[in-house]
Amino acid sequence: MIACLEQDKASSLDSLDEIRALSDDLNCVFEWHDGILVQAMERGALLLIDEISLANDSVLERLNSVFEQDRVLMVTEKSSQEAVKIVAHQKFNIVATMNPSGDFGKKELSPALRNRMTEIWVESYFSQDELLRLQQQSEPESTVLTQVADTVDLYLIVSKLAEDAGFPQ
Repeated sequence: MIACLEQDKASSLDSLDEIRALSDDLNCVFEWHDGILVQAMERGALLLIDEISLANDSVLERLNSVFEQDRVLMVTEKSSQEAVKIVAHQKFNIVATMNPSGDFGKKELSPALRNRMTEIWVESYFSQDELLRLQQQSEPESTVLTQVADTVDLYLIVSKLAEDAGFPQ
């Protein structure tokens, strides 16, 4: 009988601890999960940020330290006890794209962020008149788009611009 009471008491204490742990989880504001930036930094992957100029300024400012020589991100949101320092893998790199500012919703990047990047300007391949002429052709749209896609090689355009700017191939 005494052994059963002690076992029930131990079981009750385990249940009480489990209830406390669940209660702590419920009181937690959020649970951290590493996003694509942290994952790419740790794995040494290439991160593509499309339309970077559309991101919130607070997000862009957090990227400044990633572009520094040390390539470090301090994550204070992961732990309430201490900041977590994430150092980028040697092969980690970022490519970002954006359209010129001036269009609706588009803005310039801060000078601090722009100074940490290499910019490559890619001119529009077609003039407005050429685009209108393509649109007005009587051929089905898919045929016109296929012809355009077959004649445009973005890789060659970017490679040529990079070569002209003096970047190693």
